[in-house]
Amino acid sequence: MDILLPIGFGIAVNLVVFLVSKSLRQKNERSLLICLIAFLVVLFVSIIIGSWVGMGIGVVSLGMLIFVILTGIIIALKSDREYQIIRRDN
Repeated sequence: MDILLPIGFGIAVNLVVFLVSKSLRQKNERSLLICLIAFLVVLFVSIIIGSWVGMGIGVVSLGMLIFVILTGIIIALKSDREYQIIRRDN
């Protein structure tokens, strides 16, 4: 259970980053790219810090990566539906 808290914190942090970038009138893809860059920065900082503190920050970055992957899948599925030539509204 203890590992789920930092992962959830990472997801929440990246959600806030995504919402802030969307409030600045960014497209979904650009907001997702900003979240990916935030994940890479946090991962790099955790490697630089090292030790137990760096490991905890690395777990937070894992939650950020999970958010980026899930949001990317949702955006890809949503854009795939919007650009279908033949719609089936049955």
